[in-house]
Amino acid sequence: DASLERAAREASPGGSRRDLAVRRLWPEDWAGARDLVARLRTAYTPLVAMYANPNERTLRDFAKAHADTAEQLAAVPVLPDAKEEPASPLWHGEAGQAALQFFSSLLDPALPDLLITRADYPDLYRSLISGQNVRPRVPVHPRLFIWGPFEARLQQTDVVVLGSLNDGTWPESADPGPWLNRPMRQTLGLPSPEEEIGRAAHDFISLAGADRVIMTRAAKVDGVPTVPSRWLLRLKALLGGLGANDALTPKSDWLAWARNRDHISRRRQIRAPEPRPSLELRPRGLSLSDVETWMANPYAIFARHILRLEAMPPIGMLPGPAEKGQILHEAVSRFAKQYPKQLPSDVAAELMTVFAGMVDELGAEPRVRAFWGPRFRRFAEWFAETEPARRSGVLETLAEIEGKEVLETLSGGFTLRGRADRIDVTERGIVITDYKTGSPPAESKVIDGFAPQLPLEAAMAIAGAFTGLPSSSVSGLRYIRASGGEPPGVDVDLKLKDTTPAELAAQARKGLVDLIRAFDDPATPYRAVRRRDFKYDYDDYAGLARIAEWAHGNDDGEAEEPA
Repeated sequence: DASLERAAREASPGGSRRDLAVRRLWPEDWAGARDLVARLRTAYTPLVAMYANPNERTLRDFAKAHADTAEQLAAVPVLPDAKEEPASPLWHGEAGQAALQFFSSLLDPALPDLLITRADYPDLYRSLISGQNVRPRVPVHPRLFIWGPFEARLQQTDVVVLGSLNDGTWPESADPGPWLNRPMRQTLGLPSPEEEIGRAAHDFISLAGADRVIMTRAAKVDGVPTVPSRWLLRLKALLGGLGANDALTPKSDWLAWARNRDHISRRRQIRAPEPRPSLELRPRGLSLSDVETWMANPYAIFARHILRLEAMPPIGMLPGPAEKGQILHEAVSRFAKQYPKQLPSDVAAELMTVFAGMVDELGAEPRVRAFWGPRFRRFAEWFAETEPARRSGVLETLAEIEGKEVLETLSGGFTLRGRADRIDVTERGIVITDYKTGSPPAESKVIDGFAPQLPLEAAMAIAGAFTGLPSSSVSGLRYIRASGGEPPGVDVDLKLKDTTPAELAAQARKGLVDLIRAFDDPATPYRAVRRRDFKYDYDDYAGLARIAEWAHGNDDGEAEEPA
């Protein structure tokens, strides 16, 4: 149901996305979503009832509830004139028959009762189902059959193709398992893992005795070179000693056949997109974070602010770096707002209290509490140790201050919006701090203008553009890296040996004005580019710009386009 999928994608943690979902969905969309949710609730009733009981139940009970739920999810609607209810399509086809056989084995009353908890069933089910194979009953070609080694030993064919002759694939790597090491297996009288390699060798020798044998292997898997099977290596060594090095050389150039099959006589090449929207469609305002994107990849600004396209998060996406940064910024912001002038007696405890509240707002996500909680605690303890030194000589600490400044250009005013993570007010001026969960930009990039956010915040502060903060001189610029790892936090104060914060701010403002003037020219395109001085790890519009089809590096640092 497209309505439910759209709502589920947009109604992710955070009130702004919930509001967005409400605005985008029509009443009939919500009606369809509610109907689907009601039917899903009915279908999941057997499993929900099982998981509502904390007591141990048998594997048979869990498998029965699982199968009943799957049948209801796969059920087809009953037509009004139907004389009988149609059979469930869940068990149709090769995959359905394999699933039916698997669940029938779990429901076999002759099996002993295995008591398990509700938390154990998913992992147990996955471990059992992972060993099941679905083999097509109808061959892909009347003269071609794909068999496993044991099946192939029982057949008589004209030609045998032995594939996947890579070490680790055939034979598979010897694995003693996660529970018993080799000495323990030997003490218990269990067979050595290498016995499986011996059985695989027996299959290989049996199949290699056919009248005509073709041995193949993949030289690379996912671009990584592979190791030939030990059987191929031993055959080559034996043939080399007999002076028959060419015995394994194919009589036909099969690789040439494969290359000719995939050969494209005329390859169509595309250029990087260069949209040139009219001046009235171009944005007359951006945020501080958008400015760097504008420099690094103008096409992203075109897609977001002119086409108004937004990337839809995957359904069921786990909290990632964006949510981690959101929690950190919100936590230190709330802490600073509660204690703008004087620190509490236990800084770390107060920060952890704020963190717990943020986790609850995210829906009490257990992964956040389990994996990010210890890292945030380490950062909180580091912050408690280092914050008194940062607060020394500070009259007041301000957090998450909104700002807005209108820059006048020939085409009219351009509004620069932003929010400073932290501003410390001192008698010598203000210190602007930006929190980073990842690595902050190098000082050289800040000075050269490739990371303009902090200098532009300084320019806005000097102009008095922040709400509630009069025009102030800037005495320092700082990043705080809050990774929670080792080390849990780092103060990165910009030294600025050959310049001052005011000069750096003026330089950043001039660079932004020049950028605005360049794009106020209707002939300037919003090109999709890749420049070596910027990172593109989180480009939501790479697929839309078809980056993979035209981009490859060249000497000037921009993505080169086909001629």
